[in-house]
Amino acid sequence: MNTLTENLRSASAALSRTGLDDMDGVKLMKRFDAKYVIPESWLPELVNAVAGTSRVLEVNGQSETQYENLYYELPGEKFLKDHLRGKARRMKVRERRYDSNNMTFLEVKRRFAGGKTIKDRVNRHGRFRENWSAEEREFLKNSLSTDTVLEPRLYGSFMRTTLVNFERGERMTLDRNLECALVGSAPTALLKGLAIIEIKQPKPDRYGPAQRWLRSQDKRQGVVARKTRVSKYAMSRLECDPSIAARTYLATYRRLQDAKSWAEDLQA
Repeated sequence: MNTLTENLRSASAALSRTGLDDMDGVKLMKRFDAKYVIPESWLPELVNAVAGTSRVLEVNGQSETQYENLYYELPGEKFLKDHLRGKARRMKVRERRYDSNNMTFLEVKRRFAGGKTIKDRVNRHGRFRENWSAEEREFLKNSLSTDTVLEPRLYGSFMRTTLVNFERGERMTLDRNLECALVGSAPTALLKGLAIIEIKQPKPDRYGPAQRWLRSQDKRQGVVARKTRVSKYAMSRLECDPSIAARTYLATYRRLQDAKSWAEDLQA
């Protein structure tokens, strides 16, 4: 176990626990997301900063667990192109597996103008199976309004800690150790040295404890600790295939690469 993992576990251990049975009020399948990137080394201090207002989600004794994603694409890469062009209305389809309870869901996640996100999902009852069940085919047909065949395109994984502020009705996720790979290829690190913070709220609010802590960091520079557009899917596709024309997303990609270099220098 490295020093960061020890420090993060120690910080999380000081928080009260909550479980999946308590999460009904903060599932936030319809929500607004605010995303930030920070050096992984800042995570324990962030957890300490919200300890008085948040609980840590624990599943089967784990407060940090691995998430695995398998992303699907339409012919012609429509999902990716919509992300890279910065379209306000866009979507993605993925399977997500939780290591803490070995559950896998088929998910359709939609983003709308104004930043609202809606996520729908069904239980896959197995890990990344090749064939859709009748229930899953109906779910996809209703979600996509088409019978178009989806193609598995990208694998991604990360370690996640989830903090819950029940008073504010919001969740914050801390993702680190990000990896990605095109289907059939070996995984590679994504944004090494950086963590992605997502604050999920029923309505936009810039004045929560986490946002105040992020704004207080005098070492932040560029996009570090500032609200930014970052899609794990889009970033992973660009990382795995540099030939993709990023268009409007290219500036974000470059800023995040600069943040990655800065974080690596910080830890050197």
